[in-house]
Amino acid sequence: MKHKIITAITGIALVLCGFAFWETGYVKFILGIISAFYLISTAYGSFEIRSNYFVTSIHKGKKKSIALTFDDGPHPENTPRILDILKEKGVKATFFVIGKNAEKYPELVRRIDAEGHIVANHSYSHNYLIAFFSTKRLKNDLIHCNDIVYQILEKKPKLFRPPFGVTNPRYGTVLKELNLQSIGWSLRSFDTRAKNKYQLIQNVISKLQKRDIVLLHDHLPVTADALEDLIEHCRSKNIVIQPLPLIINKDPYEIL
Repeated sequence: MKHKIITAITGIALVLCGFAFWETGYVKFILGIISAFYLISTAYGSFEIRSNYFVTSIHKGKKKSIALTFDDGPHPENTPRILDILKEKGVKATFFVIGKNAEKYPELVRRIDAEGHIVANHSYSHNYLIAFFSTKRLKNDLIHCNDIVYQILEKKPKLFRPPFGVTNPRYGTVLKELNLQSIGWSLRSFDTRAKNKYQLIQNVISKLQKRDIVLLHDHLPVTADALEDLIEHCRSKNIVIQPLPLIINKDPYEIL
């Protein structure tokens, strides 16, 4: 884990530089620079999931194809629209569901599964302060989401995406204990910021490459508006869309 390595290096650097510069007028300045570097590295590692700073996440596929992933659903209006398009186009995707939403709309979770898509864990609460949860509370939150999915499908997800893409040492501990694999992304669609479907489409097609894991959100109408065009663009460029577990070679559910 990069965090442990950086912490160890920082600790050694502080001790060595403390001794080396103790009798100079630069000791506070040098130690301040080292401490600032550590704090900046930790902050960057927390907010940039692709750095694998606290948790080793999968961000790219192993095959020359891409995977579509949807966060924050299910949503009563937009998830069905997305499922209709995926079914029409013969495309399979992965839905990182929020447990409380799955609990509220179990019929949509069943439809996602019945139509050959993967249901994965995106926490139960998706609380804005989840990054500050204690280890016990975080663990219970993730277990609760898996329990909800199991009650609906009798399947227990092994794939997990941290809410907001934020990680910390507690995630590393909890994911290991629960045998969950963290999934990041290589292409962020920024559909949460897109003003219209054309902006969203441009965000994706301007950067799309083979092996990409594409981050989308199925609770947004703009994503549903853009999805058909995104799929057709991939086909025009001979970019194959495959299920996430297939391109990362990971089982999506526990074998019970």
